[in-house]
Amino acid sequence: MQDHSEPPMAKAMYILGQIGAIICHERGPRPQTAVLTKMASRPAEGFSIAVAKMNEMCPPRRGYRRALLQWKHKEIDRLSRMLPDPLPTAASAHTQMPFWAGYCQYWEDMLKEHAQRDINHLVLKLDVIQRTRTDA
Repeated sequence: MQDHSEPPMAKAMYILGQIGAIICHERGPRPQTAVLTKMASRPAEGFSIAVAKMNEMCPPRRGYRRALLQWKHKEIDRLSRMLPDPLPTAASAHTQMPFWAGYCQYWEDMLKEHAQRDINHLVLKLDVIQRTRTDA
């Protein structure tokens, strides 16, 4: 018989993994292993430590770092609304797997989205160039 609490726990861990990807990276994947491990093994404690660490890494000054911090907070708030309250205090090695899946998938999705936007932009440019050459 399957435990009915597993799917909600898996979903929560997946979302926490996505949040971990946001918190622990700035310009692509450069993980802070200790913070991520704490989030995966002790979600409630790790989440608060990770947010504090993020705020420390991105002081809210003017410019790029402030914009980055604001974006991170907005994205984390969006994802946090999907988390259960309270977060689990501990996670076994088995229940940590969705955390790492969410962590990896978040960046893959982000990179695909940016690559598709770049491809669409290039296709539009090529179309304009081809039309101007045909009209000449």
